Amino acid sequence: MLDTQLATNECICGEYSIVDIATFPWVAGYSFQGLTLDNHPHLKRWFESIQARPVIIKGMAVPA
Repeated sequence: MLDTQLATNECICGEYSIVDIATFPWVAGYSFQGLTLDNHPHLKRWFESIQARPVIIKGMAVPA
């Protein structure tokens, strides 16, 4: 579902918003669950672009 939505949008709601921030941690656990994003190119592009944002890098480092 997200891959389809992201096929025509840069971010989930069209532009970067709280929706992307809230969804990112749920998607970030994909490898822990033994999943891959390779079959979902639009989701993979979104994930990599959100993951590269300085605020996300800082936030994801908090538990460490």
